[in-house]
Amino acid sequence: MVASAHAEATHAGVEMLRQGGNAADAAVATAFALAVAEPYASGIGGGGFALVRMGGELVFLDFREVAPAAANRDMYLRDGRPIPELSTDGPLAVAVPGAVAGYLELHARWGKLPRAKVLEPAIRLAHEGVVIDERYRGYARHRLPVLRADPEAARIFLHDGEVPPLGWKLKQPELARTLEILAESGPAPFYEGEIATAIAADLARRGGILTEADLSAYRVRERKPLVGTYLGHAVATAPLPSSGGMIVLSVLNALESLPPQTPWRDPVALHLYIEAAKRAFADRRLLADPAFVDVPVDRLVSKERARNWVEEIGFLATPPEAIAPGGAESPREGAHTSHLSVVDREGNAIALTTTINTPFGAGIVARGTGILLNNEMDDFAAAPGVPNAYGIVGSEANAIAPGKVPLSSMAPTLVFSGPTTDSPVRLVVGSPGGSRIPTTVVQVIFHHLFHGMPIDQAIAQGRIHQQHLPEVVYVEPYALDAATAGLLMLRGHKLVETGPWSNATAIAIDPETGIRTGAADPRGVGMAMAE
Repeated sequence: MVASAHAEATHAGVEMLRQGGNAADAAVATAFALAVAEPYASGIGGGGFALVRMGGELVFLDFREVAPAAANRDMYLRDGRPIPELSTDGPLAVAVPGAVAGYLELHARWGKLPRAKVLEPAIRLAHEGVVIDERYRGYARHRLPVLRADPEAARIFLHDGEVPPLGWKLKQPELARTLEILAESGPAPFYEGEIATAIAADLARRGGILTEADLSAYRVRERKPLVGTYLGHAVATAPLPSSGGMIVLSVLNALESLPPQTPWRDPVALHLYIEAAKRAFADRRLLADPAFVDVPVDRLVSKERARNWVEEIGFLATPPEAIAPGGAESPREGAHTSHLSVVDREGNAIALTTTINTPFGAGIVARGTGILLNNEMDDFAAAPGVPNAYGIVGSEANAIAPGKVPLSSMAPTLVFSGPTTDSPVRLVVGSPGGSRIPTTVVQVIFHHLFHGMPIDQAIAQGRIHQQHLPEVVYVEPYALDAATAGLLMLRGHKLVETGPWSNATAIAIDPETGIRTGAADPRGVGMAMAE
């Protein structure tokens, strides 16, 4: 089964399974197809994470982008003041892309089908075109000035300089040619050959700092997954440089204290969830690329720490200034990004989250390649105390440095049927959504395992989010009834209703029958489909 954020991409993955491929073949075909079908969310000019359970192996691949060698901590300051658009729009926003290296590493290590076969659906989509939907139009409208500013991006993604009408076909012949080169030669041309030269030359012409040497130096990093438990189920998720996995485990640890018969939308349970999320996001300010910062990960995600949280949480909401990162004494990623979930016949499972950061990334296309480039540099702290595009306040730990991986919120997650990761997989889940990724993943797991909801209902439930700062609780429309909202406000929570967020996909496996049930978020345009 394959569940992804776009129907065309799901079809690409299922096509691999039907041709005898495994989960790796399906995941890579789906990821490349997403790069064509939803340029507002992902692309080969970006990067991501993959949590892989193949045979007896459990591996986390980090192909997140890295800062160029010429990057420095003050590169977005002018006269000592941060200029936000420098880290989101145009050439200085671009970090070294890792998606191609990551996808093809995943295929080389575990795939069964030829590389050309796995890239075939994406190449076909790029040549023949993808019919755009209202989701595409909404993101194009949101980023219209940036797309218009780049002739290549405007030519490819707009229609006569305007948001294309419904039914318009997005055709990307230059991207198709780039994918054909990758199908024939693997990742080498992207990092050391003709594609690398084209990317570096285009960015140099624009005043960017990413070079051919940066691309040549890029390497996929294998990391040990972060593993905890929830209600007797092992939970494997993203380690640093993602904050997402630590937040997922920390909040689940706190929710484990709830009595088994706690009713749905119980105000006391919601208060505990909000306060736990507030504390977990406060810890985020300690986190960064582990090659640059020493972080006490085991202590931060320990059950004991969560018990201490539960004991200290009172009747009223805790003010953010009273919560210090790590428990010491006190002195906007939206729905852009994409997630896919795959399970094959043998029970192999892959959760892969990939991104170009904000919609349409940096809004620039490397001339002649069709590659839309990321704006992942915005995930660094442009200056301590300054929020990024998702409202996350930066810290010194996540300051820009050459070769450093920016802190992420992505949280591809596998839940197992027993207390160890040797058990069969029970749930494959992940989501886009910037800072709202980990709380989305927590809520899907909680709804499915604690309340026993079918996976489609678990994903569809109205969402609630708190991230320490700002001091508000974001609530989707219809997520809370008036009485429950009132009881939360009596406890001091400031509720703010916003539009729907995140775009989760998941596959649940019944531990008794082995039957797989997939779901794509009704907030998006994705699809789950069986082989």
